[in-house]
Amino acid sequence: MIEAAVRVIAREGADGATTRKIADEAKAPLASLHYCFQNKENLLLAVFAQLSDELPVGVDLPEDRKASLGQVAEQLLTRAMRWCVENPVRTRALLEILLWAERYDPELSAGFYKAFYNRAEDCFRQADMTLPDEELHSTVRIVVSLVDGLSLQMLTGGDKGRTLRDTATACAMLRAFLGEAARSAA
Repeated sequence: MIEAAVRVIAREGADGATTRKIADEAKAPLASLHYCFQNKENLLLAVFAQLSDELPVGVDLPEDRKASLGQVAEQLLTRAMRWCVENPVRTRALLEILLWAERYDPELSAGFYKAFYNRAEDCFRQADMTLPDEELHSTVRIVVSLVDGLSLQMLTGGDKGRTLRDTATACAMLRAFLGEAARSAA
């Protein structure tokens, strides 16, 4: 049912994804959907949990366990954007649920983003050089914002190659900024 919900949400939006449409897409009785999830909101939360778990947020440290802030930012952004390019339907569904939550329960939406921020921040804390907390928080928000913006551009423009090229450009900008920030923090 979650896979059917992903397809319907991506096609119809979170508001247009009725439990009946999702059950029909899953070729399952509507009663089964309600038995498993009770209501549409619970199903949307389950879909969001599934998709956010799939979105890669992590880094591979070199053997010497020393990665620069720029390398961490590059890995986070590149992995997330590769997932988005490879999974446009899932990306659209994830964004639809985020927008749905923002409209109907802003605290829930803020909680969704806080979870993304925390996961990314944990990765940055593995870097060889650290940033002061306020700069770290700002950098994490920028990386998440880049994922959001590049994802929307990919979905509206449909050019996956350009999305990956723009991702590489954003990574170069982040590396340059974080290299400068690391020097000034030292």
